[in-house]
Amino acid sequence: MAPSAIKALYERWANVMRRRPTLGRASGHARVRMGEGYACQVEWSESSLRADQAPGEGGDGAGPHPEQLMRASLGASLAMGYRTWGARLETAIEAVEVEVTCDYDVRGQLGVDAGVAIGWQRVLFAVHIDSSADAAAVRRVVELADRLSPLLANLSPAIERIHTLTVRRVGSGPADGNR
Repeated sequence: MAPSAIKALYERWANVMRRRPTLGRASGHARVRMGEGYACQVEWSESSLRADQAPGEGGDGAGPHPEQLMRASLGASLAMGYRTWGARLETAIEAVEVEVTCDYDVRGQLGVDAGVAIGWQRVLFAVHIDSSADAAAVRRVVELADRLSPLLANLSPAIERIHTLTVRRVGSGPADGNR
């Protein structure tokens, strides 16, 4: 979809939600079925996938494990948000790459050390955006998209977040470094 069409679509949705806020309320649903072992069939709407633990963790490796899916979902959500807000703010976003790296200590989830946090302790987001727009405009897009990201909002505020942004000017070298 062209950026102008994305902008028009989201502006229509925003206008409808301003007039009829109750239409903005929604819910999501997934069904997870697990037989023997750790392999799970995950279904939602008309899509499905298989999730499993790695062989070294008791599974067969028949699919990504839940933590991989969570990182992938977070990265995909951010990338889509950058494209959407780029279109809405009329800032060219030609390509997006998001690397999500999480630091954790499994002693917490294993109950080995009560002083160790369960789950992610730090998440690093390395964002690379190709754009013909100036770096300041791209930074505004990323900051707004991050601030309004529902998946980022679902992360515990106790998780340290480190964001880096590299804007690569289309047809030239990097236009900006870290934010």
